[in-house]
Amino acid sequence: MRKIFHRIIPATVFFVFSITFVVAVPQASTRRDGIAGDAATRDFHILNALFARAHATAFKQIPAREAPNLFKDSPRVSIREFIVRILQYYRALKVDHTGLGLSPELIQELGLQQALFPYPLKFLEGRAFFDCDAPGIPFGSELIALNGDALPQLMALFEKVSAAKNSSGQIDNYRLSENFAFLYYLSKGSQTEWRIQYTAPRAKETTGIVKEIQAGVNSPVIRRHSTNLPQYAEPLNIMFNPKVKGAYLAINTFMPEKNRLDSIDSWNNWLNLFQQEARTHKAENLVIDLRVNRGGVMLFSAAAATWFIDAPVSDRSRSAARSRVLPYTQFIAAINGLATTPQLLKDTENHLQTGFADKMVDGYFETRQSDARYLEVLPNQGVQRFKKIFVLIGPATYSAAVNFARLLKLGNKNVVLVGDTTGSPGDGHSAEVLVTYKLPATGIFIEVPLMRVLFAPVVPGQLAGQGLKPDVVVQNSIADFIAGNDSALEYASRAMAIP
Repeated sequence: MRKIFHRIIPATVFFVFSITFVVAVPQASTRRDGIAGDAATRDFHILNALFARAHATAFKQIPAREAPNLFKDSPRVSIREFIVRILQYYRALKVDHTGLGLSPELIQELGLQQALFPYPLKFLEGRAFFDCDAPGIPFGSELIALNGDALPQLMALFEKVSAAKNSSGQIDNYRLSENFAFLYYLSKGSQTEWRIQYTAPRAKETTGIVKEIQAGVNSPVIRRHSTNLPQYAEPLNIMFNPKVKGAYLAINTFMPEKNRLDSIDSWNNWLNLFQQEARTHKAENLVIDLRVNRGGVMLFSAAAATWFIDAPVSDRSRSAARSRVLPYTQFIAAINGLATTPQLLKDTENHLQTGFADKMVDGYFETRQSDARYLEVLPNQGVQRFKKIFVLIGPATYSAAVNFARLLKLGNKNVVLVGDTTGSPGDGHSAEVLVTYKLPATGIFIEVPLMRVLFAPVVPGQLAGQGLKPDVVVQNSIADFIAGNDSALEYASRAMAIP
């Protein structure tokens, strides 16, 4: 099998808003009162140069001319205003695996520990529901208004800050669900209280109730109810249902986890044990749940696929680097989630310069030997062959998880993709080497993918730049969400019961 370099970390299409990052870098000064306008301009120019010189996707989309001075009329610029202005400048930019956010230290500097909306929301059909058991607010309650602004007003404010709609012009429910607190902060600033108007589930009144919560007193960050489930607590989880001769396997990440699942051998060992247990339970059908899997190491996903395919897949996927030299190394905070060290910087540049050609073609350095990166994904012999395999996918399925689903679909005619379109494209993505920069003046973190990955072959019917689509579309309705029903899993369970 081909070698990999470091780790692969997922992110989303368009900009990812993030409240925390994995990497923690100490801050030397406070930015609560903002920074000088010329310092903000320098940070923006660094960011724009990174996009133009190194970003695997952005460089073809940003204007070729020199970046404008977005802050020439502002002697001082708040961190919030800095983010808003650059998001507005880049609002038409469509990139993947790109993160922008606040580090824990910056949140502390800005005094935002208790000034960000603490309750996770679930957006369905343009409506927002509490995806948590909040004090005094029942799970599944519908948010009607927040601090006097009705939900449609908030959506309009979000759209001014950054495109809150997807490429089809519809509200991007998943993106709003994941980033509501940050979008609200960018639109309205920090808050000292939350006046929440909501309608409780099954309540007769449509006007709802007003609940006042003072920030910093009783507004702790609360875990999301819909994913705070036992099957998502560990990297891998299995269950069996003898009534339908079925096995359930949740693969929640392809990232190395606490010195487990950190090699191909460890993946093979674990999946071999799963196969043995499946035979013991006489499981004939299988559900593989990828709905919270945001990716990881591509080779791990390929190794895992060998246990569930029954025909070889000749993977001719290719990758190309945007840069062979790391720009602005003094501002690099991490590479693929690992805190930067001189050796890590040296290893990364060595990989870029030895693995990719000297000559740039159409903005990319192609791999020196494409054939050496090709991969034969061969089915393992003597394993349990399932009559039906239902692979559950959705908007939170990214990167290596999409690659895994693609390989299963190509290598097993009994695989059925169930659920919703994946978050990252089914024909490839920008990833593989992800560099996290800390902008010097603002302290903002920006994650930049250096490489473009093109899947080949792709699942028949795959559209360029679009997520991998399910064979059977199953989306939770509002009623299902409030009742705690899992429509996709229920569909698979019913289908397994059919002879």
